[in-house]
Amino acid sequence: MTDTEQQQQRRPSWDEYYMTLVEQVSRRSPDPSTKHGCVLVDCENRVISTGYNGPVAGLPNDVVPLERPAKYDWMIHAEDNAVAFARCDLRGATAYVTGAPCSACFRRLLQVGVKRIVYGNRFSACISDSERDACRIMAEQLGVEVTIWETTPTSV
Repeated sequence: MTDTEQQQQRRPSWDEYYMTLVEQVSRRSPDPSTKHGCVLVDCENRVISTGYNGPVAGLPNDVVPLERPAKYDWMIHAEDNAVAFARCDLRGATAYVTGAPCSACFRRLLQVGVKRIVYGNRFSACISDSERDACRIMAEQLGVEVTIWETTPTSV
């Protein structure tokens, strides 16, 4: 069997699987310049909820501005949407996110009991160095594992 055949037959890890899924979730975002996604998974590796950045559900597309900076007053972050649409307790969950959560979303994930956050390398301009430091300290103090996903997901 060739290396390529072995790679094709290898089962992806849960992290690989969900980081690939979160990329697909992010594609649902109507924002043409910033597409983020979030997948919340329980301790048994079952999807609890998904979310992507976009306006309040139900708003007509022609009402929502999609250009900077006007869009910022209208958009809800992917993590917020995933938490809002979760229909169960999130304590102990893992959050898979396309990029580093902003400090508000990071705090919200901690507040609802998420115990692990895995995020990809998608850039976000809304996170300062001091916010990153605060998030790191909060995670350490609460025993929340934070993993930066360095690998680009492959299609499943």
